[in-house]
Amino acid sequence: MSNELGKLVDRGDIDGALLAARGLTPERVRELLFSGDGFMTNSAPYGEFISRWYTSLTSAYLRAEAADWFAQAYLTEIADVPGAEQTGAAMSTESKKGVIRYLAESIGGRDVEDWATSPERPITQQQLGGWKAVVQQLREITLP
Repeated sequence: MSNELGKLVDRGDIDGALLAARGLTPERVRELLFSGDGFMTNSAPYGEFISRWYTSLTSAYLRAEAADWFAQAYLTEIADVPGAEQTGAAMSTESKKGVIRYLAESIGGRDVEDWATSPERPITQQQLGGWKAVVQQLREITLP
């Protein structure tokens, strides 16, 4: 795929770029996206691609990883996109909130409880209590 992703974005084919990026890790998307120099000529389509690609991610973990890779791009490669710093900061903050919510829901879900009550008892009641305390702490976290 070498520089195909960047070339699609350079042409303004954001839909095609989104298809080309499907299934790639955030690290690989960034690597491919900025492997050329099109963003130095016109970074607007890069901002559009990143925004649309980021919102297409459904996993809280992938969104957080993408934010880690791309929030910085709004300060460097595509800093000239209007509102770039605000966009990067919002992406980073939103993704961290999403991971915290997801962890609280996941840890507080049935799986952990089931592990403590199954006949095999892969975790102890004491461990279950620890997990419940973690859930409570996560639910109390408030981010700006």
